[in-house]
Amino acid sequence: MKKHIHYFDHLRLIAALSVIYMHVASTPLRGVVGTNWKLINIFTCFGFTAVPLFFMMSGYLMLSSTKTEDLGTLFKKRLPKLVIPLVGWTVVALLWKYYQDRSLINFADRLIESLRSPAAVHFWYIYTLVALYILSPILCAALRSLDKKGHALVLAIAVIPSVFYMIQVLLPTSLDKLVNFDIVSKLTFFNGHLNTFVLGYYVCNIKKKIPNWILVVSGLTVLSVIVCGTYYLTIKNGTYTDTFQSQAKGFEVLLAAILMVFFKQNFNNESKFFKLVPIVPLSMSIYFMHNILLSMMVYFAPGMFAVKSFWDTIEVTLLNFLICFFTMKTVATIKPICYLATGMSYKTACESCNWVYTYNRVKGWFTKNTSVT
Repeated sequence: MKKHIHYFDHLRLIAALSVIYMHVASTPLRGVVGTNWKLINIFTCFGFTAVPLFFMMSGYLMLSSTKTEDLGTLFKKRLPKLVIPLVGWTVVALLWKYYQDRSLINFADRLIESLRSPAAVHFWYIYTLVALYILSPILCAALRSLDKKGHALVLAIAVIPSVFYMIQVLLPTSLDKLVNFDIVSKLTFFNGHLNTFVLGYYVCNIKKKIPNWILVVSGLTVLSVIVCGTYYLTIKNGTYTDTFQSQAKGFEVLLAAILMVFFKQNFNNESKFFKLVPIVPLSMSIYFMHNILLSMMVYFAPGMFAVKSFWDTIEVTLLNFLICFFTMKTVATIKPICYLATGMSYKTACESCNWVYTYNRVKGWFTKNTSVT
């Protein structure tokens, strides 16, 4: 069994909260630029590292596993864990849309349309991840066959689109053509997400320790560039402009890579918190649920969840996350729908995250302390 990567637990929690925050903050970011907007923008610029972090972690886990080249493992175990919950949550998303517009015709049309494109906007990530999973045996076999020079070439291909994008967004519009090369756009696979997927393999395999102060200064510098660039373009264009916040390439990918190395070097030990509060096993189902729940919150209580200030975004993000966590923990305790909602077998959920797991841990704690007494 492969050794558990503890720093991934921390990164998954950060990424899960960040994704929710980004969707909560999307409305006020399109409002008036003031003090609240500036604070929201800072957190949003950090939050946009969520998607590259998720892709990097998946890339490392898939491309470093000896089981990835086994097609049986892919089609019998790994893909069903994505596809079956995707089908289940697609139905949930469409039922919610049906409740809003009360049209069975639209429900049927949308169900058919979901075969072609996501039923909910945030499902795009799962669609992309499914495609990357399908490609992973080929990618894994190719990487294993490469020598040092071959790996250097692959790493360069993964990084080049981000480097050129960073240069491009920093240059005045009139000078864009100096770095806007067709060959670079051709190397941007899956809109850049395949590049990030592969990059995760290399970032997590970095052996040399980088001084923490360099990582912190670099991370803050990159974040400052994203924050200031977003502010500048928003003021210039008169509307929120997220050019610097690209999740597929550029500064956000660089910031995600820095975060990954920092956590690898400093938080790669088992955490009692994640044993007590098993968020990580439920992170995918929380991702599926959060945006649907956010839509419901706004629909049923628009006054209560009208996000206007920075503190509103924090409060709604945390409330959304907590509701998703406890709902998914409960759903994972219901055997018939556990796998459909979470991609985990009921047995796995009982051993890792649901209420049975929590009950057994509390029972074990009391038994241990009683016997000691």
